[in-house]
Amino acid sequence: MLDKERAIALFRIVKEALTNVAPHVGATGATISLEQVGPHRRLEIRNDRRGFDSSAPRAKSFGLVGMRERAMMLGGEIPVHSAPVSGTSIAVRIPADDEAHRQAGV
Repeated sequence: MLDKERAIALFRIVKEALTNVAPHVGATGATISLEQVGPHRRLEIRNDRRGFDSSAPRAKSFGLVGMRERAMMLGGEIPVHSAPVSGTSIAVRIPADDEAHRQAGV
């Protein structure tokens, strides 16, 4: 079970990711998964349409920045994989609990 801080952070990351799905990439659906992987939780949000060029500069793009900050505050990371024709996958990886967070040196 996730503690309140982690649950809220992951909820907000999912909310931001889903907010961006339809207007920015034209997707009609997304899949969300949450699993325990060793001492970490892994949350993945994947859309069903086109992605974006993640190397191109994006004006007024604070959604990904906010998601990254939330993950980093919990000692995690949030790689984003996207390409114009293959969709987008956001995979959040955070320590499952405070003990794992401390062991990670954060």
